[in-house]
Amino acid sequence: MEPDADGVLASALEILEIAEVERLLASGAAADVFSAAEKAYAEGKSDPERRLAARLAAKRAAARLLGPGIAPADVEIVRGRGGPPRLALSPRAEARLRQLGATRALVSLTHGQEQAAAAVLLVRDPGRDPA
Repeated sequence: MEPDADGVLASALEILEIAEVERLLASGAAADVFSAAEKAYAEGKSDPERRLAARLAAKRAAARLLGPGIAPADVEIVRGRGGPPRLALSPRAEARLRQLGATRALVSLTHGQEQAAAAVLLVRDPGRDPA
């Protein structure tokens, strides 16, 4: 992949219905998708389903960009106190990121009443070797 002028190698947008996450939580399948930290963060908010839906959208977008063999569970959305969300990748996902020529992945999350969305960018920073 060759980056554009801003260093962006690839981008993905994922939109999903919050009801999908409500069903995941009700079925108990959320444990296979979300980390304990992601669940704890969401449970500390008044709208945990919406928070988790935005995170699931980000996980799916990142997994799609990183390609076969990378699952949503290989991606964790972490957030520092007062800081923006960022992606923490499993060693397998991190290796794939480097294989694609990227040095980092950026994420943006949003949610409304019924839908949540996330955008993920794979970026190569100028002057940095991805390896």
